[in-house]
Amino acid sequence: MSRMYYNESLKSIPVSNHDWSEPWNEDQYHSGKGFLLEGVLKAKTRHVICDTNQAKYRFYVLYIQVSIAHRRQYSIKGEEIEPNFSANMVKNTGYLNSSYKLEAKGQTDMVEFSEVLKAIKKSPLASITDTLTPKGCGAFWILEADMNKMEVDIDEKIRLKTNGDSPFVFSITKLDTISSKVCNYAGGSEVGASWTDKVFASKEQDAPTDSSNQDNAGADDDEWDD
Repeated sequence: MSRMYYNESLKSIPVSNHDWSEPWNEDQYHSGKGFLLEGVLKAKTRHVICDTNQAKYRFYVLYIQVSIAHRRQYSIKGEEIEPNFSANMVKNTGYLNSSYKLEAKGQTDMVEFSEVLKAIKKSPLASITDTLTPKGCGAFWILEADMNKMEVDIDEKIRLKTNGDSPFVFSITKLDTISSKVCNYAGGSEVGASWTDKVFASKEQDAPTDSSNQDNAGADDDEWDD
């Protein structure tokens, strides 16, 4: 019996070579806090930068349709902290936390993707990727060595951090939308499940676990004095 299979991921991606008019210095683009993005990979290309020192730097460019974006945030000690993902927070209410309501959590760190694109656009790099970028996507550069550590196919959902306000990837993860797991690959620290999962996880943690004491759970002592 014959079998049909999809071999798109097995096809070799052609490499584009680019002469750089000065010594390559990626750090010059890394100023700013950077962004935390989530979206879908729509295309990828390969590029080699050859600078005036005859050094070669190999990259993949990932073209991502971003669905949500936040500013990366840091403590006064310079350590990265979790952004405020929403302007609201979930507060459990009612008997046995049977309901909840939304309350103001403060200023959200969410930003529009148009703001991200404006911040990360660097002219020398954009001249390479502008004509290749699918509509509605952003172009993000990742070292070929880091990209080779992971398997991610077109139309898969991923999350990444940018290295400052630049198109260079600081860390990237692939979101397993079936089991809600996050697989960490290049750089950065371990990340949790998807952002919306945290709301439901918080709600579950507040529920009582001792079945023998559930009848009395959630009631103040003075309610049982009568």
